[in-house]
Parts: sequence; C-alpha cells; structure tokens
Amino acid sequence: MELFIDTTERGKLVFGLIHDRKIVTKQFGVEKLSESLLIFLKKFLQTNKVKLADLEKIRVNPGPGGFASTRTGVATANALAYALGIPVAEYPKGKPKVMVLPKYDRLPNITKPKR
Repeated sequence: MELFIDTTERGKLVFGLIHDRKIVTKQFGVEKLSESLLIFLKKFLQTNKVKLADLEKIRVNPGPGGFASTRTGVATANALAYALGIPVAEYPKGKPKVMVLPKYDRLPNITKPKR
C-alpha cells in the first residue's frame, strides 16, 4: 500500500492511498500545516482502516510550491519513510529514494535584519 502526500498548495492538504489499483483521496483545508499535518494523517488512516505498518511506500509531491508548505510535506514524508524503513518517491513517477528534495516555486527571499 502506498501513501501519497501533497502540501504544495497553501491552505490545502491532500492525502491518498493506492492499493490494488484503487485510489482513495481526501483533501483537507488547513491554516497551520505544520501543526495539523500529522493529526489529519492519523484521521485519514483511521478512516480508511490503515495502520502505518501497512504502508510499503510513500509518495510525495516535491513541488514546485510555497516554501513552508512544500518543505513541511517533504520533510514529513522523508521522516515517516525513514522511521518505517520504507522507500519514499516523488509523485507521480519518481523512483524510490532514501530522501526526496523539495522544489520551490521561487528563490528564497532572504533579507538583512533591519537593526
């Protein structure tokens, strides 16, 4: 069974499960992604009667997307894959890797402190 995570669009969180050519998806509206991603993931898995141990691979949309939301989704996917000892891959057709790197929609806006 594969878990899909997409956090590239601000305020939107999408999970999917892919098993035996069947796809189940759920979209959540979120304000603070970093605080709610794991809560919504737990809810999504429980609703579909799936345990973390049932997962064989995690796919994540690496972007492009907003800096914070893309980074949060990719970091979560990488951490879960590492903890579960399963591969992680870019969605849709990435090959399994040890770690996926995020792709941002623009260069970071880093400025000098005003002081």
